[in-house]
Formats: sequence, C-alpha cells, structure tokens
Amino acid sequence: MKALGCVLLLCFGGLSCARIYRPVTLVAPPPVATQSQGLSGALTAQPWGDNSRYKERALRANLRVVALSFENRSSDEVEVLRLELPEGVEALTPEAALKLVRQHTLAYLLYPILPTLLTLGAAPAEPGAFISNRMIFQAFAVAGFLVGLPNALVAANSNLRIGTFFQEQAWSPGVLAPGQARRGLVFLRSPDTRAPLQIRVITRSGAGERTLELTCPGSTPL
Repeated sequence: MKALGCVLLLCFGGLSCARIYRPVTLVAPPPVATQSQGLSGALTAQPWGDNSRYKERALRANLRVVALSFENRSSDEVEVLRLELPEGVEALTPEAALKLVRQHTLAYLLYPILPTLLTLGAAPAEPGAFISNRMIFQAFAVAGFLVGLPNALVAANSNLRIGTFFQEQAWSPGVLAPGQARRGLVFLRSPDTRAPLQIRVITRSGAGERTLELTCPGSTPL
C-alpha cells in the first residue's frame, strides 16, 4: 500500500493542472517618453495578462520581458545598432526566454506512465481476493491517461502560442527612416526583476553614434 500511496502523490498531487495561454497584445508605449536630439524611446514592462503560471515562472527565473519603443523624430535615417545592458543583466533570444517559462508538457505523461509501470510489477489477486494492487494500478493508469493527456495537450498548445507571440513581437534592430517608429519585446535576465532597469540604446546617423538612456520600472509581485 505504500507504493499505492506514492502513485497517488506523484500522479494526482505532485503536478497541478496545465493552464491555457490567454492571448495578450504588445503593450502600448507610455505617453511620456525619453527624448534626445530627435530620438524618442521608452522601456515598458510587458504585462502577462491572465497568465499567472507563466508570470510565476518568469519571476522565479529572474526573467524580464520588456517592450522597447523607439521613434526617429529627426530628419535623418537612424540605425539602431545595439543595446548596452548593466553588469549582470543578460539578453536572451525568444527561444531561450520560452524555455524559462514554458509548462512542462512531458511531466503530465507521468500520470499514466507511473501506474502502468507499477502494474507490470504488481502481483495478481490472491485466490478469493476481490481486488488486487494490480487492478488498482490499472485503474489509476486509465484515470491518469484521461487526466494526463488533455493536460499535456493544453500545455503544449499554450507553449506554442506564447512562443509564437515572443517570436513575432521580438525587437529587431535596424534602420529607421525619418518619422518611423518601432516596438518590440526584449528578453532580459537580471539578478533582481523588482528593481528599476536602465539600458542604453546605441544608434548611428549622419551625425555619428548617439546614446539614448532608457529606464524600465521594476516588476511587481503577484
């Protein structure tokens, strides 16, 4: 019966249900932006919306997802070269950011797998016994399949959708024509996500290289 208790704990108590990803949109730039020599920019924390599971994972991984807004208000073309980050802050690709927050799809397959493995090693019912450990494990394997498979599918689909959002909305450097604006997500890993973050945007135009310093507020607890 101890083995049965372990199965119950691992299969039905050790994992919570998968969460459906609720679509969010790229946050709008704030009404007041930092301006310097015809350039305007802002850093804004990207809301997670009704996706607390992903936000929790991001906080535990010290992941910041921020929206960078940049507008060329000068009469010259401006090339955004790079972002300079504070010491200890690491820029991540959308793929790397997804790995930090994704739901663990394969973990839900433990629901049917563990009882099935225990079924293989369980002894059959003794003569005259109404029920055996093997029958109990088989019942839990069926229940685990009915619970685990839908959760695995929900987690996989949710991960795909948030990964697509990360990819499609990721910030990309490049040339901005006069009057052109661009927004995108930047994925950063920093020691303290609740502290304000300052980055420097390095640009180049006919006047040479310029720097615009932007500050993003810290995140708030759930």
